[in-house]
Amino acid sequence: MKKTAFLYPGVGSHHAQMGKELYEDFDIIRHTFEEASDSSHIDFAKMCFAPPNESVLGQLINSQSALLVLSVAVNRLFLREVGINPEYAMGYSLGEYSALCSAGVISFPDSIKLVNQRGKLLNDAAESMVGIMAWVINLDTQIVEKICIESREEGHEIFVSAYDAPKQSSISGSKDAVFTVGRKLEQAGAIVYPLKLSGPFHSIMMKSAGEQFKTILQQYSFNPPTFPVIANYSGLPYDVASNNSIVNNLFLQLINPILWKNSIDFLINNGVEIAVELGPDKVLKHLLLKNTPRIQTFSLGSTGDLKKITEKLLLN
Repeated sequence: MKKTAFLYPGVGSHHAQMGKELYEDFDIIRHTFEEASDSSHIDFAKMCFAPPNESVLGQLINSQSALLVLSVAVNRLFLREVGINPEYAMGYSLGEYSALCSAGVISFPDSIKLVNQRGKLLNDAAESMVGIMAWVINLDTQIVEKICIESREEGHEIFVSAYDAPKQSSISGSKDAVFTVGRKLEQAGAIVYPLKLSGPFHSIMMKSAGEQFKTILQQYSFNPPTFPVIANYSGLPYDVASNNSIVNNLFLQLINPILWKNSIDFLINNGVEIAVELGPDKVLKHLLLKNTPRIQTFSLGSTGDLKKITEKLLLN
């Protein structure tokens, strides 16, 4: 069997009615939603499916926990219906919690609690400052980094917050800085899209929230993974010799850029040939294709997706 990696999406992949078809078609999806609702006293089915849900699901704390629940549910469905275990797993930002939960590092109820606590802290931090994020496309990430460094020397509070692909990144900073530096990046050939996220996430501007969350993380216990999970912070698998590795990586993830390209490079260098995105939309599938043609990529967010995956992976 070819080496396989599981990918778990982050905030930005969520949307109204996400997972509804799978929820209606598969009992394991419904049972996972019910398990999550029973443990957290949050009606996740109502949050995701019942109108009006766009404004509710759009709140950071809700989108994070709903994505976690759906990704874990889809992970369970894939394992039951397809039966292929991953060699590695990695998740984008919030998706790292889905990966750690699916690998057994964090229990499902604890994962929901942690993500809710994380969401509250990030939301409070975002409301206390005028900070935003933006995608930067069509410009080499080294040039983006150089312009951000030069802009900080000029007094602008701006940081690279993700290295997604050779010519795709994101920046975080104060609103004025993002727009000012965004114009510089456009002059250098970039396409800049402001993100809906209302905070300068994955930058040192989140240090206070990160320190508070680190204290919360230290109150939890973690288990050895059933398969290696690649950390956003380092682009390498977690060192799971102690709980400190989990705590430090999840803390550092909040205040440092996401090294997604490095993580994909690790998969390539370790012989991964198949990747499956477990969750709504196809953001990570498209992002992987921007990095390499060497990994065959699937996305599981609907019943039709599952049929295609089954045909490709089991029937060929």
